[in-house]
Amino acid sequence: MRRLLLALVCFTVTASVLRVIDADTFVVSAPIWHGMTATETVRVLGVNAPEVTGPTAAAGLAAKAFATEWLGTSPVTLATCKRDAFGRALAVVTKNGETLADALIRAGHGVRR
Repeated sequence: MRRLLLALVCFTVTASVLRVIDADTFVVSAPIWHGMTATETVRVLGVNAPEVTGPTAAAGLAAKAFATEWLGTSPVTLATCKRDAFGRALAVVTKNGETLADALIRAGHGVRR
C-alpha cells in the first residue's frame, strides 16, 4: 500500500546528495514535512550510463566521477512521479538550469534513454 501511495504522488523538491552509487543512481536527503527529511534512492530519467562493475567498469567509474563532480555539494532539484521496479524514485535531476542527463550525454558518459 505504501508503495502504491508513493507512486501516485508527484513532487518537485530540492534535495542534498548523500552518496553517488553510479552515474545515473544516487542517494539524497529530501525534506518531506516541516523539520522532517527522508532518504531516497534516485534513478536519473533520460539517460543510461555504463555500470561500475563488469566489462564497462572503466567507463562506469569515469561516468560516476563526472556525476559526482556535477552533483557536487550544492542541492539539486528532483522532479518525479514514478518509481522503478527496484523502488527508486525516477527523477529529472536539475541544477543551475541544466539536467544531469543532458550533462552526462554531452560529456560522452551516457546515452539517451
